[in-house]
Amino acid sequence: MKTATALLSLGLLAACSSPTDEQAAAQTTATDPAAPASPAATAAKSASANGVVEAVDTAAETITIAHGPVPELEWPAMTMTFQASDVDLTAIRQGDRVSFEFTSSGMDGTITAIARQ
Repeated sequence: MKTATALLSLGLLAACSSPTDEQAAAQTTATDPAAPASPAATAAKSASANGVVEAVDTAAETITIAHGPVPELEWPAMTMTFQASDVDLTAIRQGDRVSFEFTSSGMDGTITAIARQ
């Protein structure tokens, strides 16, 4: 009987001290960069940048741009591929200097406007 009471007490104590799902997710995200971010952290943000076109794939509706830093998003200069399904890429060529506006969700970007410089 004492063993059953002790086990029940330990089980209740463990249940009361377990983090909530929200706390566990926050702890996992803080310690595991591959863990999914919270909805607020992945909300789409708008930004603009300048860069040089590395590749254009009109069939896949993507464009790869080596762009400068993006202070609004605290991004360093880098080369990345953006989705571009809502813009006309037919006049954009590899090597073109461009200015562009985009939305980002995490490290995924979608071009909303682009112009050759």
